[in-house]
Amino acid sequence: MSGVSDSIICPKCGENMDTYSDWKPTPYESGQCLECGYTYYTKDDQLTLKEVNEYREEGGQEPIKKLKKQNNL
Repeated sequence: MSGVSDSIICPKCGENMDTYSDWKPTPYESGQCLECGYTYYTKDDQLTLKEVNEYREEGGQEPIKKLKKQNNL
């Protein structure tokens, strides 16, 4: 892995919180507070065609008819 560990202020309790981020093979971020237990992590998912077109419409873009195939890098 090619990631980076760090420490930030926990948004829930204000204490120090351990974090980790990586960018290969896919973007990933996580964090855990060992004081209050708050945790977060990146979840891979895919929007539906309907959701994509709703976001495109909000951004002033034309709708698409089909989602592009995703590559598994």
